Amino acid sequence: MFRYVLALLFSADRRRVVLVEKTRPAWQAGRVNALGGKVREGEPVDAAARREVFEEAGVDVAGWEHVLVWRDAQYIMHVMRAFDDAALCAVTAEDQRVFLADVDALPATVIDNLRWLVPLALDRDVALPIDVRSAAPEGSGLTEPPPA
Repeated sequence: MFRYVLALLFSADRRRVVLVEKTRPAWQAGRVNALGGKVREGEPVDAAARREVFEEAGVDVAGWEHVLVWRDAQYIMHVMRAFDDAALCAVTAEDQRVFLADVDALPATVIDNLRWLVPLALDRDVALPIDVRSAAPEGSGLTEPPPA
């Protein structure tokens, strides 16, 4: 089973979040998502969040917290958050455009799950982490299918 990390890097004042304009995979092309990617074999998820953010946005952030674990028939997604003004220094470090967005005005092209994951990650009254299971027994289709 594949493991993924979704890294929500917020500014320290919690008003902005680092996002990326996706060109791949195909189902995300033209959409906006948070930073993240596959967790490597044996890699802790906080280390994966730190690595992915450094690779994609050129900033090194160490203070990652678990927000949610999404369990699906095809994968496990670890949603992580960090509040750090390194977010203000995020740059495009690969071939997909990285930018800061206002948490109260996410782009129209943002993937649907970020519309509830961003507010959830900012909510001070929710006990974290949350464990969620996909309602679809065959999987939610929110990642590339695993190779056959």
